[in-house]
Amino acid sequence: MSAPANTRSFRTRLALQTMIVAGTLVASFGAAAWWYASQTLERSVDDRIIAPAQRVWNRIDPYTTDEQFKLIADLVFGTSAEHNATHAVLVVQEHAQGKTLFATPNAPKDLNVYFRSCFPTQEEIGRAPPVAPPGGGPGPPGGRRREPPPRRDSDFDDLLGTPGFGRPPPPQERGDLPFRPQMPMVREPTTFTARSGGIDWRFGAFSSPTYTIFIGLSLTDFYAEINRMAWWYVGAGALGLVLAGFGALWTSGQAMRPLERVVRTAQRLTASDLAERIPVQRDDNREFSQLIDVLNGMMQRLEGSFQQAVRFTADASHELKTPLAIMLADLDDAVRHATPGSAEHERFVSLFSEASRLKQITQSLLLLSQADAGRLPTHPESYDLSLDLERLIEDGEILCEQAGLTLEHHIEPGIMTHADRALLQQVFQNLLSNAIKYNRPQGRVTLQLSKQDTQIVFTVTNTGPAIPVENQQRLFERFFRGDKAHTRQTDGFGLGLNIATELARANGAELQLVSSKEDETVFEVRMAATGVV
Repeated sequence: MSAPANTRSFRTRLALQTMIVAGTLVASFGAAAWWYASQTLERSVDDRIIAPAQRVWNRIDPYTTDEQFKLIADLVFGTSAEHNATHAVLVVQEHAQGKTLFATPNAPKDLNVYFRSCFPTQEEIGRAPPVAPPGGGPGPPGGRRREPPPRRDSDFDDLLGTPGFGRPPPPQERGDLPFRPQMPMVREPTTFTARSGGIDWRFGAFSSPTYTIFIGLSLTDFYAEINRMAWWYVGAGALGLVLAGFGALWTSGQAMRPLERVVRTAQRLTASDLAERIPVQRDDNREFSQLIDVLNGMMQRLEGSFQQAVRFTADASHELKTPLAIMLADLDDAVRHATPGSAEHERFVSLFSEASRLKQITQSLLLLSQADAGRLPTHPESYDLSLDLERLIEDGEILCEQAGLTLEHHIEPGIMTHADRALLQQVFQNLLSNAIKYNRPQGRVTLQLSKQDTQIVFTVTNTGPAIPVENQQRLFERFFRGDKAHTRQTDGFGLGLNIATELARANGAELQLVSSKEDETVFEVRMAATGVV
């Protein structure tokens, strides 16, 4: 038993699979790119912290006052009232008491735990070199911060390293620069991320023996940049997936062209026309060209085998006609001359019946071989089908009366058709014969002819037993007989419906089983109508 057909399109499946593979690659690459971009941007944030930290560090000493810190913060970050609040903060905390010596106005207030965790240990402070006070004297005990002596404005400008905030000092003032001690750094700068007030901050901690400077940048812009990159990548990835899907559809369409030619040619092939071949084009790929060559060779072999079988069947049937005619004539003469009721007479009657049956089979096989070869002789004509069926009804009434059945008929008058009268009548007679043969006692046979739009519909209904579902698809096969009918008590040899199908097809009609259930089996013949009288 063959597996159920997969109704999904190969082109659609190829496009979906391409999109899945491309999507996986794009997602993997996107995740890696996002991670790398995040790390790169984070390093750039740290660099942005270190740069102003160096500027601040070069402008302070152990004696820097709060006012001076404020000026330095404004110089480096622009945090004074004259400037808009920036995303950079400066916090200075003393080690001894954990007191905040200075903080820019926009500095977060709830991060002392983070700040204190970055303080250097006493061991690290002890390893730091001492800081000399101005004038070269000893510094304060423990390097602690103390208030410096009063300074002139010009001296403080020199301390910041930007005399006059960018104005170069006069040459004579350069000799008056006071001594500026070097700020030692007791540990390597550390960075950490903390969240305050719904904002994530990135801080760098720079420690001297007396206090630690925390310089932080808001990560709002950093996250906005990351999200902007992510959305751009998502949009570009989605567009890429759509383009990949359409590209796969287009590519598969180009690749499937040879298969479409194979399908179209296979659909046109019939038993009467096996001479058609699949065309090969110059732009076909090698694999498809090989497939088409194999299929064409197979069809050529099938054509030869089929033509040989058809010729054999036709020749055998033709050759058997004469011997069978002689046998039937001799048996008929023997039956007429034998004593009625004698054993000899019964034997001759049985032989005559079997020879007649063999003649019918031979005629049917000859008819089928002609239909298979496309040489079935037809003589179509236009005639009144409604009037022609009256003779069929008369024969049916006689046969139904003999079988104890009731014949009902509903024939719409004036229906014209264009077909071979003899062949079409044989189709109807076959259906009527089967309806009588496979009926129940005291059953009913119904004949109906009607016109539906542009089609003529002839139906035959009987009240016999239901045809098993597993047999319904095989009813029109040659020599097939259902289990209930496979008995010599019911005349027939399994070719009637197949012959009726071929004769109907030769007239442009279609014969089919409409339904079969207990006490009702319906066969239908549909053909094109030509007009109404």
